Amino acid sequence: MNLKHYLMAGAILSAGAVASGSANTAPCPNINGITTCNVVITAGPGGSFVTTVPNPNPYDGSDDNLVGIVNNSGSTIAQLSFIGSGNGGGLFAFDLDGLQSYVPGAGGAPDGTGYGGKVSNTAGFDLTGPNDSFTNIHTTAVFHDSGTVVFANGIPNGGSAYFSLESPPSINITPTPTPEPASLALLGAGLAGLGLARRRRQTG
Repeated sequence: MNLKHYLMAGAILSAGAVASGSANTAPCPNINGITTCNVVITAGPGGSFVTTVPNPNPYDGSDDNLVGIVNNSGSTIAQLSFIGSGNGGGLFAFDLDGLQSYVPGAGGAPDGTGYGGKVSNTAGFDLTGPNDSFTNIHTTAVFHDSGTVVFANGIPNGGSAYFSLESPPSINITPTPTPEPASLALLGAGLAGLGLARRRRQTG
């Protein structure tokens, strides 16, 4: 099966103290004998992301992929946004065979798609962690090919999460961190200073 995928991911990292943490492994539930995530995205310091493919075989035997997130960035990850296309639809063209249809309790409200999973403070499959869900799903042409995965309470540094998508995401990820409020304030002050200097020059 030939699949062509394009993906751009934007990570919104919450402001806060940077904590040290050891390397973590992505949790994914056992589906049809598959005990590893299909795709693992590891967030590192400085907004870096590394993507690996431990298992290229879709868990539903067709196209659906289990995606694990490992957070070694030093900050909490609140959400990740993806854009892409895949086999028979986009990454978010959900067709009722998400991971929750294979593993009851692997996710839940507020996710109503059946594709959401869990956020964990530690490595390993955690049925007790808070759920993650999807938002901002948009259609381009005939594909549901953009959306955001929201992690309840955020993925803490050293923590992890998992969810499912309709296709494997691309190995190329370009993060776009949201500026922290302090950075925005400094930017505003700088722009105001430039405006004042320009006014003085015009009236001088």
